[in-house]
Amino acid sequence: MRRLILVLILFCLLLAAGVVAAQTAVVPPTILHNTAVVNYPNDVTFRLEVAPDADVVEAVLNYDVAQFACLDVTTQVPVVVSDAVITWQWVMIRSGNPPPGAEMWWEWTLTDAQGHTTTTPRQTLTFTDERFSWRTVSADGINVHWYAGETVGPALLEAAVSGVALLENDMGIELQEGVDFYIYGSAADMRDAVLYVQDWAGGVAFTEYNVILMGVPPASVESWGRSTVRHELAHLVVGQFGRSCVGGRRPTWLEEGLAMYAEGEPSARVQADLAQGLADNSFAPLRSLSGPFPAHDSAASAAYSQSYSVVAFMRAAYGQEKLQELLLLLAEGEPYDPALEQVYGFNTDGLEAEWRASIGAPQRPFPPTPTPLSAAAVPTLAPLAAPVDVATPPAAAAPPPAAPAPATGICGLGLAPLFLLTLGLGFRRRIIKDACAK
Repeated sequence: MRRLILVLILFCLLLAAGVVAAQTAVVPPTILHNTAVVNYPNDVTFRLEVAPDADVVEAVLNYDVAQFACLDVTTQVPVVVSDAVITWQWVMIRSGNPPPGAEMWWEWTLTDAQGHTTTTPRQTLTFTDERFSWRTVSADGINVHWYAGETVGPALLEAAVSGVALLENDMGIELQEGVDFYIYGSAADMRDAVLYVQDWAGGVAFTEYNVILMGVPPASVESWGRSTVRHELAHLVVGQFGRSCVGGRRPTWLEEGLAMYAEGEPSARVQADLAQGLADNSFAPLRSLSGPFPAHDSAASAAYSQSYSVVAFMRAAYGQEKLQELLLLLAEGEPYDPALEQVYGFNTDGLEAEWRASIGAPQRPFPPTPTPLSAAAVPTLAPLAAPVDVATPPAAAAPPPAAPAPATGICGLGLAPLFLLTLGLGFRRRIIKDACAK
């Protein structure tokens, strides 16, 4: 009997404890609406509506946009609570906008008057440019979105796939993450999708997102679109292969030489530049091509053509494995000369001497003690430790104007990397120049 009484008492105590716990359990506020409305590319309005009896006194909005970053920091915004509807607007004109295709998540952390906190379920959205009805073709991790012209998408997808195949077969450098191209019917349409872009831009590459925006009129697919798609995609592929969070950089001649190589057989312009350089011995010192290229049309064209020739020589003479090893050493932060010496047994000057000999160019005198060249010695606008953006070559930089009359000459090649620090987001853009922009 005594044991039975003890069991009943214990049962009653447990029952009472359960009742008390149920009475004191935190009841999360009732969420009536939780939305994020995008007015692309200008702003995003977050709106949270809770039940009137929720008694929420504090709210913090947490959000982030998926991208490659060495240090990914979620944006946290305290928002004033005045009633049951809590709103906050991300005004992207203050920060720059993510590209179409970028994915964002958000959630709210709410605190009631008793100090209890609740976090809403995480929600996501994808930024889209809803001005146009996009069509998509895909192959081998490459997605091409377009709306103008029947054959634009398939033609540029074929160019992109063949460019990646060339890099993979000849250099052993493979595409490691999916890439999205958004092909606008004109450069003007493309520029309307990007804040803070120069009025001469014909395209923008958002490297952290593996997204490239280009303005390609259907009539310009063959004359400009194909080579530019292959060139710009090569920058992303090489960037993926040699990503660095320790300050590693690639010399410009290597970066642009690889991109030019991905375009395929050298164009008539490249062949003419190399022939002219041989005829008058006007090739630039290779060291001078480790930083920014010349802005003048003919000098810039010669720099890109020379870079192509040097990279093609390295591939033919020493194979793809050594090029891969060099890229990885540079990504680890090794300066240019020590990296070359470790892989090939010579520095920048030694590479130039071997390349000159291979094409039959006369040797030039080199300083006996060249200044060591490292990433720190090359001025850059980059605020973060990321590969340096450089100009796009003349063959890929200037699509003809939309008018049917052919453009005369190359109308300028100077490009500038545009870096924007945002609210928790670091945007890095590579600008592709439109034709004949003033």
